[in-house]
Amino acid sequence: MADTHPSTTNESDDATDEPTRRDDLRWAAMGGVAAGVIGFGGMVVVGTASAFEARRLLDAVLPTVRFAASAYVAGGATILALMLTLITFSISHDMDFRRSHYRRIQEISMMTTAVIVSSVMLLMFLSFPLGEADVERGWYLWVYYAILLGGSVTGGIFISTILMLFYAVRGLIGVGQDPEESSIVITDPDGDEAGT
Repeated sequence: MADTHPSTTNESDDATDEPTRRDDLRWAAMGGVAAGVIGFGGMVVVGTASAFEARRLLDAVLPTVRFAASAYVAGGATILALMLTLITFSISHDMDFRRSHYRRIQEISMMTTAVIVSSVMLLMFLSFPLGEADVERGWYLWVYYAILLGGSVTGGIFISTILMLFYAVRGLIGVGQDPEESSIVITDPDGDEAGT
């Protein structure tokens, strides 16, 4: 079995895949930003609040944000488990993968960790008895918009992570279809995979 550790590949091997990986990362970031802006903008347009309405709107939005944050934690945990499986596949397979393949796995894992951490923090914030606080009405307005912002930012990060995962899967499908043409597999000049 060939040594497929990412440090065994040289920098020139990544030249063909690096622009694609950067483009994929850029598209994933734009998708996440767009989702966050649309999510926050939609919630703000539908629920533009005055200080008098903020507590009622806060009570209405809390269950939805709790559900979404819980779903992001569960989805993130699943994605991290899939990344461990993908690392095992990549290391134990008899093909040599480019360093950019491992970087992509690392980026997805970091984004997934950010989703889980931000979702858990949001859930911790939502566990406070916000509706029972004895404060002036303007406070509810700030809390309402902070929760909307936190929910939309977390959703945007999750969308970016899912898009990055999609691009990684697309690259792996290319390996399954034709390893010699795949941009994430190192091939030797004879057209064979480097590990065979």
